[in-house]
Amino acid sequence: MGVEFDPSWAAISPSLAAVTSAAQLAAATAATNYVPAVLDEQGTPVAADARVRPQAFAGVASDGRSLTTLLEGAVRLAKRGAGNGLDGGDALALGQRWLDMALQTIVTDAARDATAAEIITRPQVEWVRMANPPCCSRCAVLAGAVYKWNHGFQRHPRCDCVHIPTTVANADSYLTKPHELVSRGLITDLTKAQQQRIDDGEGLVKVLNDSRDRWREQMAADRKAAKDSWGGSTPPTTTVHDLMAHLTSRVEAINAMKTAGIAA
Repeated sequence: MGVEFDPSWAAISPSLAAVTSAAQLAAATAATNYVPAVLDEQGTPVAADARVRPQAFAGVASDGRSLTTLLEGAVRLAKRGAGNGLDGGDALALGQRWLDMALQTIVTDAARDATAAEIITRPQVEWVRMANPPCCSRCAVLAGAVYKWNHGFQRHPRCDCVHIPTTVANADSYLTKPHELVSRGLITDLTKAQQQRIDDGEGLVKVLNDSRDRWREQMAADRKAAKDSWGGSTPPTTTVHDLMAHLTSRVEAINAMKTAGIAA
């Protein structure tokens, strides 16, 4: 892609969207096989009340916008950088870094969202959040937390934490202790002061809670970046996350997924 951003983007965006959609489909298909396989391995198979369609997670971002619209965030950022005085190469590199982050995130989201849908379709199935260390402190403090089927997966860009589906009876078997990640040096963003406090015996959660203002600033920055990539407006809300957030009945959620084409 050259520094003439719009014509260069128009030339590559169709093939980029197609390749990304194929990667999403592969990730979602793997996820629909993953959930029953994990439950079988635990000796607690649970039949699904609906069939999840992996195709529903390809060609769209996890917030409901089209891939084409989402990926255009890279060229918008590059053009903004050029307008702020970056030379063509630096502006292009800025857009490339954003694109790398977006591609990693949306393919991982396809797998996570398909996993969430598979969990919804199975009675008595919950999930445990598994961090993939090394990881950030935000993910570390949530590692091993057990969630109900209708609790959406909170993540930041490039987050690679995953669900471990499990039954209510087995959930405690998959707990990860955040302090173990600390002791093994697997948390990537602790400051020297935070690490010293932990070395002196303070708990990870307390240390992080004392720095919650920095967390809030980072989360606000993440939300702003997502909004900016949508062009400054709010994305449509027709996703698995929305079904989980607004419905408390599993039967209603399955029916809503069928209506949305997520399940059959």
